Amino acid sequence: MHVGPMRVKRAFTLIELLVVIAIIAILAAILFPVFAQAKRAAKQTVCLSNVKQMGTAAALYLGDSDDTYPITFYMGFESTYQPCILSSFQSIQPYQKSAQMVICPEDGTPLDYKAGSMNLGYPAPCHSSPDVTSMSYQPNFKLIDVGDPNFLVNPWTGQTGRPVHNASEVEFPTHTSEFFDATIALGGGSASFVTYQMPIQPRHRDLINVVWADGHGKPLHTKPEVNASGVQVGGNSLDGKPILAWDVTDSGPYRGKRELEGIPTQLADGSWSFR
Repeated sequence: MHVGPMRVKRAFTLIELLVVIAIIAILAAILFPVFAQAKRAAKQTVCLSNVKQMGTAAALYLGDSDDTYPITFYMGFESTYQPCILSSFQSIQPYQKSAQMVICPEDGTPLDYKAGSMNLGYPAPCHSSPDVTSMSYQPNFKLIDVGDPNFLVNPWTGQTGRPVHNASEVEFPTHTSEFFDATIALGGGSASFVTYQMPIQPRHRDLINVVWADGHGKPLHTKPEVNASGVQVGGNSLDGKPILAWDVTDSGPYRGKRELEGIPTQLADGSWSFR
């Protein structure tokens, strides 16, 4: 029986292996940024969904409260008569039933509201189900206001001159912010923050996510707020973390603002004002 010549299996040469490795490295360099961008976009979508659901919870609260917005924060008491802070977050919590909803997935250092309150000598937040002690979003401080009276704001007489607001006061709901990417500032810093100011905090490149008074969610673009030397200014959040100041760049009533505060109205010339 004739036996032909044996075939010898050919192995990859070193040059061929290096070429394959180089191709894999090039593909990885191309694809990894795409994957990272897709991951960031997914987190931004979750964040926008969070604020939209907070808007839905606020709408349900309005429906049960004669169209009156909740108070930003005021003194409450636990069942044990221990004083605590009741905030708008506790007010809408029964309608959303999730503490994770108030934390943006891109926010690695959400505001520790319990620590921040105690830094100011205030009591801890009141218990809710589930408890809300950390957050990435803040309300429009002139829409969801402090109420009058409020002995947490004015411990002597309680008078603030800032009563709660009714939805009927909102003339331009599609242009009036409700909740947005933000934190609470301590007074001072190079940005000259005022204590309890709520500066916007873009967590998606230059974007902040916003839910508006009509319930729709839409992001706004921002830019760093800089001093005369071109250096971005900042300060500290209520819990002592460093924060930076940013300004809105999109057209609308909040253009040029570092916080989305106020109920917009339009003047006769079409320009925006607040009340």
